[in-house]
Amino acid sequence: MKRSFPMFMAFVFVLSAASLVVAQNNPFVGTWKLNVAKSKFDPGPAPKSQTRTWEASGKVSVEGINIEGKPTAYGYTLKGDGKEYPTFGSVPNGGDMISSKRINANTIEGNFTRNGKHVETAIFTVSKDGKTLTVDAKGVLPTGQPLHNVTLWEKQ
Repeated sequence: MKRSFPMFMAFVFVLSAASLVVAQNNPFVGTWKLNVAKSKFDPGPAPKSQTRTWEASGKVSVEGINIEGKPTAYGYTLKGDGKEYPTFGSVPNGGDMISSKRINANTIEGNFTRNGKHVETAIFTVSKDGKTLTVDAKGVLPTGQPLHNVTLWEKQ
């Protein structure tokens, strides 16, 4: 028992270091704050604020305050493997599933569907310096109205 504890601790340390390396190699991982002034929402209105948390697993969580001052929260998983994963919360486009593919080291394409029908394509791009994330989203809202939002997020 006394010998296995140091080996277990060494294993935990190596595993922790490995996950840190993976996160450092993924420019998307981290916390991002929406720059509302530099973003375009068509149709509007823009939210008052939003924060996006991107985990190494590909899970993306977005929390914020809408134009009425009410809290909002939604998210999805972007693994880049082409498989569909469920969204959660109140996704603005009403999408209930998302699939994604990695275009290059700094770009991911996500495709949202609602009841099996494609409703939005979002291109997620991290700048070369890793300080900004741009999300260019084009699609159709549940009302049938076209959507084209270009949002700029700053790394925290």
